[in-house]
Amino acid sequence: MKIDGLRSPYETVEGLVHFGRMIDKIRLHAAGKLPAEYQAFLGGANPHGFDARCCRLLRIDYAALTTQAKNGATENELFQWACTQGRKPSGEEIEIWNAFMQKRGWRDDSSGRLRERLQQAQITDRAAQTFFDCIDADEGRPLHFPSDPAPPEGPLHGTVVIPGLRSPYERVGGLVHFGRMLDKIRIFPQGKLPPAWVQYKGGAHAFDGICCRFLQVDYRVLEDETLKGRSDDEMLEWTSKHGRKPSEEEIEIWNAYMSKRSWRDPHTPRLQFRLQEAGLPAEAALTMFDFIDLDENRPCRFRE
Repeated sequence: MKIDGLRSPYETVEGLVHFGRMIDKIRLHAAGKLPAEYQAFLGGANPHGFDARCCRLLRIDYAALTTQAKNGATENELFQWACTQGRKPSGEEIEIWNAFMQKRGWRDDSSGRLRERLQQAQITDRAAQTFFDCIDADEGRPLHFPSDPAPPEGPLHGTVVIPGLRSPYERVGGLVHFGRMLDKIRIFPQGKLPPAWVQYKGGAHAFDGICCRFLQVDYRVLEDETLKGRSDDEMLEWTSKHGRKPSEEEIEIWNAYMSKRSWRDPHTPRLQFRLQEAGLPAEAALTMFDFIDLDENRPCRFRE
């Protein structure tokens, strides 16, 4: 249904998705204009709801935010208040959280609930593949993204097979990519890592760098410790002692960001370049993790 004064969750305030929509709901609810079915998802009523997740990201109390919003503060003032009373996420933290939120419902544990919501709202457009899409379609807004291309028919073959290098999807301690990063460290001294890959090993903007910043450890020190012969579990314990141990929710959000990266985001052109470079069709992979598995001749985990 169309609700005047309620914006799309895709719209940002200071770069953060959903925050503005959360403020809109607070104000509409105070004015008696928010439909009853929306009220069950306000604030912390549902710990897995978007409002609750947003407040946990900023480390603020929803009731306190509501008071500030009712006192007439602008949305930018409310964001600055949140950063002062809670915390101000870094640019990378916002990118990761935004991606998690925008892609929620696609290839994750909430996909079943999304299908039910789409059926209940009688939304049949194939481009509606996330909860944000469902919200926009249900409230009469045009969808932000086209539907995904159909996967190519027939077998596809990658360019390389590297024994001892696992898929980025495989987890250690619940974390994707971490085990693969350790594998690359271990096989590099054996001369098994392709020369073209060496420059990206531990790179600040590559997956290794993102993983180390998430765990708050220095890649070179982690590399040295790994080469001492430590196991995966020992290295994970080492990161907890010398960096940090992320919460289950932080791991959930980070895993989603990593495993869905290059789908509907600024990193899509890089994926398209890698596919072209490998001589594969543009529709052969929707994420960089998919491409890595395809290029290294592993079975496809997802078939859309």
